Amino acid sequence: MIDLRRFPRCPTRIKAYLPGSEEAYEVLNVSYKGCFIRTDKLIPLRKMVLFEIEIPEVGVIPIYGLVVHHGTEEQPGLGIEILDIERELLPVWNYYLKALLNIEEAKKVYQRYLKTSQKVENPQSE
Repeated sequence: MIDLRRFPRCPTRIKAYLPGSEEAYEVLNVSYKGCFIRTDKLIPLRKMVLFEIEIPEVGVIPIYGLVVHHGTEEQPGLGIEILDIERELLPVWNYYLKALLNIEEAKKVYQRYLKTSQKVENPQSE
């Protein structure tokens, strides 16, 4: 399947707070323009929502979004397109996502290292 997203999606495990609920929900992935929140709470498609995402070690960011899809039976949740973040908080969001992208890149480099170090340790396995 071809991924047509304009911005890379990063896995994460941060908290989100949906309107009308004190409960924290898990954000499974984020991008510059969207996120997927694991929840059994159904907010209608095409509905605008003001929700909050809590960035560890930083704080809570209010976000205006549009519910664009619901999850599946296996993975219930809400796919939300990010429409607006307060101007003063937008750099915080951008720095957080850049950090996540760097962590993803670090994971890839580390996995390549593990593969090559195993070849060096076991040269007869080739």
